[in-house]
Amino acid sequence: MGLRSWFRRQLSGEKNRIDLVTPARVSLTPPAHAGLDASTIPAPWSVARLQALFEALAHQPSKTSDQAARLARHQLSKFWLAAPVDQLRLLYEGEIGDLQRLQLTGPLVQQQLAADEIRWRDQLLQRLEDPARAAERVNLLLALMPYTQPRKLSVADPLSTLPDWLLNDYCVYCEPDLAVPVGLLEPASEIEPLTDRRGEEAMVWFRDEAVVARMQELIQAYSADPTAADTRQELAGLRRVLAQLWLDVEPVQLQTLDQTTVGAVTRALIGSGFSAVLQSQDDVSARERLAADPVDLSPPGVEGRVVAALLFLPTGAVQLESKEGLAPWLIEILSQHMAG
Repeated sequence: MGLRSWFRRQLSGEKNRIDLVTPARVSLTPPAHAGLDASTIPAPWSVARLQALFEALAHQPSKTSDQAARLARHQLSKFWLAAPVDQLRLLYEGEIGDLQRLQLTGPLVQQQLAADEIRWRDQLLQRLEDPARAAERVNLLLALMPYTQPRKLSVADPLSTLPDWLLNDYCVYCEPDLAVPVGLLEPASEIEPLTDRRGEEAMVWFRDEAVVARMQELIQAYSADPTAADTRQELAGLRRVLAQLWLDVEPVQLQTLDQTTVGAVTRALIGSGFSAVLQSQDDVSARERLAADPVDLSPPGVEGRVVAALLFLPTGAVQLESKEGLAPWLIEILSQHMAG
């Protein structure tokens, strides 16, 4: 082979040509250890079975049902830790997410933790606070929440760091006093606004402890003297702001709103009997607009209009054929209004 032929062959790559047809046969020597943890072999479990265990504790509390529910809680906690990060939303929006929410509304979260549960909780909390584990943050939070009591857990800047599909449940369980995200407050289209103070401008009031304390003082003052004109005037303005918030909030955020100070003040105002008072022509118009027609409770989000109407209706004015299918928080408000 001449120098020219050799040079051409080198440039063409014939010497190092890769066979794209024949399968390559590579022989690998197995390592001495693959790194497997064979100390325990996970046992299979059933969503239906865990649900039954949580419900058994709620309906038939006993030492046996308590122990079984604690083991079920640990099983679900371990599941969240090992769940694929890119599948968490799909899992949470399905039956396993329902199982998680069942825990958070059940009696187990109100019970004291056993010694080994405390160690488990502290280990999860330590990992959650570790910046190096940021990629595991949502997994860890899901695993940890059932081991904390309501309002006893918080994470940094949840409104901007938690995914939307988890944010509502986090707010309801962990930080109900958080402001409803401004982006989730949209103008109500069917009813003319009751006030210009709405959305974020209104929520500022309910995040200010001094302002909320003043609201409570006004409600107490009305209960002590329902004829005081100044008190009635201030409460009328507060009521319009409250009602507008209930009208504006997105359906998926209604329960969250109820768990904030907005819900607490709403309940207190209804309980005071002020809902029977029409202080001005604006109040008369508001009642007419909110309660002009029978309300169909089946469409999503209509609960907000119901609460807004209750703020302007006297005790006993609302009649329900059935409470079936209504959200528990709305049933509580309706029962309070009916009972006066």
